[in-house]
Amino acid sequence: MTGTLIAPVETTAPTERPARVDAAIARRAFHQLWIGATVCGVVFGATIASSAITYAATFPTQLAREQLAAATRGDAGLSVLLGPIDAINTVPGYAVYKSFVFLTMVGAIWAILAATRLLRGEEDSGRWALVLAGRTRATNATTATLAGLGAAIALVFVLTTGIVVLTCRGADVGFDIKGSVVFGASLVLVPAVFAAVAACTSQLGRTRRMATGLALGVFGVAFVLRMVGDASAGTHWVMWLTPFGWSEMMAPLTRNDLWPLLPAVATVAVLSAAAVLLSGRRDVGGSLLAAHDTSTLRPFGLRSDLGLAVRLEGPVLTAWLIGVAGGSLFLGIVAKLTTSLSSAVSFTDNLEKFGVHGSFTNQYLGVAFLLVGTIVGLLPASQIGAAAAEETSGRIVHIVTRPPRRASWLAGRLALAAVAVVIAGILAGAAAWAGVRSQGIEADLGSTLGAGLNVIPTALVALGIGAVVLSFAPRAAAGAVYGIVIWSVLVDLLASMVSSISWLDHTSLFHFMALAPAEAVDPVTIVSCLGVAAMLCGAAVTVFHRRDLRRA
Repeated sequence: MTGTLIAPVETTAPTERPARVDAAIARRAFHQLWIGATVCGVVFGATIASSAITYAATFPTQLAREQLAAATRGDAGLSVLLGPIDAINTVPGYAVYKSFVFLTMVGAIWAILAATRLLRGEEDSGRWALVLAGRTRATNATTATLAGLGAAIALVFVLTTGIVVLTCRGADVGFDIKGSVVFGASLVLVPAVFAAVAACTSQLGRTRRMATGLALGVFGVAFVLRMVGDASAGTHWVMWLTPFGWSEMMAPLTRNDLWPLLPAVATVAVLSAAAVLLSGRRDVGGSLLAAHDTSTLRPFGLRSDLGLAVRLEGPVLTAWLIGVAGGSLFLGIVAKLTTSLSSAVSFTDNLEKFGVHGSFTNQYLGVAFLLVGTIVGLLPASQIGAAAAEETSGRIVHIVTRPPRRASWLAGRLALAAVAVVIAGILAGAAAWAGVRSQGIEADLGSTLGAGLNVIPTALVALGIGAVVLSFAPRAAAGAVYGIVIWSVLVDLLASMVSSISWLDHTSLFHFMALAPAEAVDPVTIVSCLGVAAMLCGAAVTVFHRRDLRRA
């Protein structure tokens, strides 16, 4: 008998080349972000265009523009709040002044959320492990993801620049192409830097929420440094320490200085390289700030679901409260710098477009508390995100299988967030009063505390909206809170400048918030907002109790 030698059959399926795998990762990252990038680009371009066109129509002569500039030029308090005012006597200078602060803030927050979603968020959900199971490494996958994120930021640049070029080249406005390109670059500079920051914190934090919190902490420090740099000529050097300063010092549409791009590009390159390097030096699901394997038993908060929430969220809420108090204190201190414009009738009229009245200091505080209201309004996003993470990660199962019901669990979480909002409002009012009094300016403690309490109903409505979204789509809940608050402040500012879109202001949460202490507070509106917030939270708890739990 003779044997037949049979060649072995290849059973392994062909696999894609690593380069094609990494390209697919980059395309998927861009696909997840292109809608948000499109919205940002359109909003950025439309905002600068509307500001320029409105200014050209409101101040048609150079004399009127010089009168406005004379009333505002050199005022550090206004610069601290709204950005550069040196070239306010020109259409481009005014347009940049009106949009710089809030557009860069929006871009930075969007970039932070996008980066942590693509990196640590994918890791939290377990999808990152599936990606690395293929023919790629952590460093390659991180690089590809950052490439997709960079493409999304580039889309923001193209849309912003394109809209400005198409709408602002008329004789009345007169933006040149070079200035429009520099303006687009100055805006995307900030989100590019904070995307790189968030990429690094995604390697440091144990969860997406922690990574986002770390990045937002850097954002807060950078923004305060920008305010310090704008406070006086002696502190202007501080602008070189913050991405907001680099963006401002480019002076787009006026001087068009490209030198500040160098530290921005260098920072993005260094932080991106650091994120890639760190991603290859840790295990999937791990972090460089991971807790120790053993620790002393701390039983606090382990006897109830609400106690556990306080234990888990205490450090995050404490950081938020410190940030609110610190920001309010700084805004109060800056109030002294605004008194130099107290006799400027034209500028006072400009402030009154926000609906504020009374003494100039009160008008300043009224607009300043709009910024405070924005910060306090964003506080619920962290708590809604934490509750969503408990569900999508599956950790909630270990809680609701015991005596606490799902309804009481969510109600406790919402109550904790509501208490934090109330404390934040009180701290904001007290800190703003302390800042004003530290500069020797007379201020009524009751009025500033009332202004702080006045921001609470709006923040609670944002909490209720986030809770409703959580009850239907947990993964979109935190983003919904960020979106509604950012939309509200942008619309409120635009409606104050462009009378033709004043109807759009009714879609803003801040439309229903009086700018106290410079505007009388309507008790009916306060009660109505609190009632709406209570109904939204109640409806969210009911829906959450009746539906199945969901995983990411």
